[in-house]
Order: sequence, then C-alpha cells, then structure tokens
Amino acid sequence: MSNQNMGEHLNNLSDDAKTYIESEIAYYKLDAYKKLIKATSSLLKFLINAGIVLLIFAFLSIGLGLLLGKLIGYYYVGFFIIAGIYFVILLLILIFGKPFIEKSVLKIYNQIFEDI
Repeated sequence: MSNQNMGEHLNNLSDDAKTYIESEIAYYKLDAYKKLIKATSSLLKFLINAGIVLLIFAFLSIGLGLLLGKLIGYYYVGFFIIAGIYFVILLLILIFGKPFIEKSVLKIYNQIFEDI
C-alpha cells in the first residue's frame, strides 16, 4: 500500500512540476513579449520625434541662413555660417558628448526594462 501510495505521489509531483515549468515558460514568454512591445513603441516614438525635430531644424536653418545672407548681402555666406555653427556643435559632441550619450541611453534602457 505504501509503495502504491508513494508512486501516486511521485506521479502527482511529476505532473505538478511539469505544469509549473510550463507556466513559468509561458510567463517569461509573455514578459519578453511585453518588453519587446514596449521597446518597439519607444523606438518608434523616438524616430517620429527625431524626424519632426529634424524638419524643424532644417526649416530654421534655411530661414536663418537666408536671414544672415540677406544681412550680409550674399545668401551663400549665410548658409556657410550656419553650416560652420553645426560643424562646431558636431565637434563639441564628438569631444565631450560620450558620457552624456551613454547616460541617456542607459536611462532609456532602464525605463524600458525596469521590471527585470
């Protein structure tokens, strides 16, 4: 009687362990899916916002280039000045921007994967 009873308990334990493992696998699949959706939506929002900001800067640059060109008397000089300003900004970002960029990326990833 005890061997048969022990066998049933082991079978039940085995079934419970399989159910538990399947439940854990399903949970982690859903969790990964949720994080993937959150990361994808964050990337999409970033790309849309970056595109809008790029358009704003483009039109502001054109307007400022035309304004400076009109004040100086030669339109192309105004555009060269604006291009020079952007070049200086690029150099500053390349020289001093690495810690800021790394910190920003880390902050974004922490927000996406805060549940880990």
